Amino acid sequence: MSQKNRHDATGKLITAEEALAAASATAQATACLTLYNGPGVKWQISITFNPNSYPFVITGGTIKGTICGSPKGVVTGGSMGPTLLIHGNLDGGSSCASTVTIVGHYQDPSSYAGTYGFDGSSTEFSHTTLYCCGPCS
Repeated sequence: MSQKNRHDATGKLITAEEALAAASATAQATACLTLYNGPGVKWQISITFNPNSYPFVITGGTIKGTICGSPKGVVTGGSMGPTLLIHGNLDGGSSCASTVTIVGHYQDPSSYAGTYGFDGSSTEFSHTTLYCCGPCS
């Protein structure tokens, strides 16, 4: 039985071990979401996600801005496609919520409208979240 040539996604010849490692690796991309709720709430949510899944699986990120505990907010998971779901942990001490959940539905131009909440709720407040490819600046 002859050994087939193996290639990576760019066309480079690779060994069987390299092919196995590449198969188990997950692609990673970044996006910047900016959540708004009136003039006093603006959060920058920098997410990492798997661009080879759909809806995109959110694998991590950070939450900064006017959210309690900023800049220590951490995105712990979620998904992004026709709907948005973001779970995050906050580290602002006893005067802040422990978690945040953001949900929304896609609308044009590139944004999500929905609600968010704290400590198990996702429906306490309304938001519009704008989407931009690449990392937050």
